[in-house]
Amino acid sequence: MPSHVISLKNVTKIFKKRKLFGKKFLFTALDDITLEVPRGERLSIIGESGSGKTTLARIAAGLEEPTLGKVFWLGKDLSEISKEEFRKLRPKVQYIHQNPYTSLNHSRTIFSILADPLRKHKNPENLKEEVSRLLKMVGLVPPEYFFNKYPRHLSGGGMQRLAIARAMIPDPEVIFADEIVSMVDTSFRAAIVELLHELNEKMNVTMIMISHDIGVARYFSHDGGRIAVLCRGAMIEIAPAEKVLGNPMHPYTRALILASPVTDPELSRKKAKFLLKYNKPEEVWETEIAAIKGCKYAPLCPFATERCWKEKPRLEKVDGDHFVACHRAKDLPEWELRGA
Repeated sequence: MPSHVISLKNVTKIFKKRKLFGKKFLFTALDDITLEVPRGERLSIIGESGSGKTTLARIAAGLEEPTLGKVFWLGKDLSEISKEEFRKLRPKVQYIHQNPYTSLNHSRTIFSILADPLRKHKNPENLKEEVSRLLKMVGLVPPEYFFNKYPRHLSGGGMQRLAIARAMIPDPEVIFADEIVSMVDTSFRAAIVELLHELNEKMNVTMIMISHDIGVARYFSHDGGRIAVLCRGAMIEIAPAEKVLGNPMHPYTRALILASPVTDPELSRKKAKFLLKYNKPEEVWETEIAAIKGCKYAPLCPFATERCWKEKPRLEKVDGDHFVACHRAKDLPEWELRGA
């Protein structure tokens, strides 16, 4: 059995867009992404809005096709397998959407939302017992209380728990969680992330979290997980969470971490001061992505040289399992928040 459940080889995604009252133009959402996800991993994919993280997840999950490149599930090239083979593989890759209000059928009871896919994939002898087990697994207890309730009776966090329970029905190899806590009250976010962490550890399900929130990625990928950072469609850094957060080697990653909010006032002031080193606030993202032949962060990077503008950096190993796409990675100052 292949050790990698998901593999992307040189994946590029180009969309055709139209400017207001203008001509069509090509927009590169993903630029030559290569990624391998081992079985049982916890991977956070982070970046700002428009970085391409959701597009990457949708392509990896088989919901969209790449313009260029290959996607592999369990070692099988999706572009070469038959529709029947894809149909058999499909249940092994599940996707939990950002908005539970639209991803769940609000005209059906919670019992029927879980019972129908159970009949399709497992057809258990005791349906009520199996639905109860799923509800207990995701913390919706007592389960019998929820049988005749509707999704609208749940909070945003409760609906995402229901979506997780539904995704677990076909015993998936991998689950993509796309901004799964962005519409959940702050007080419940940690519990949802902890649930995914627990399912990963106990059931060895590969979990891929898409998030713009450094704090969510930190909590989800700690203790053995990895973090991948996207910037304008390019993967610019990937490493174990402790290395990305403890010693980031790309100016963009450092800027993201420094821009993330913290509760400690003194640390917050420090971060605001250091942020100016890694981000030129007077600059804006006016340069079209297609016009940038080199690093996607060059327009905002204080360390950018002529080479950065003209030559595209490749992901290169800088320290064991730490990979960075930056010509200046070795020239950056020591990370100011090391040990913070």
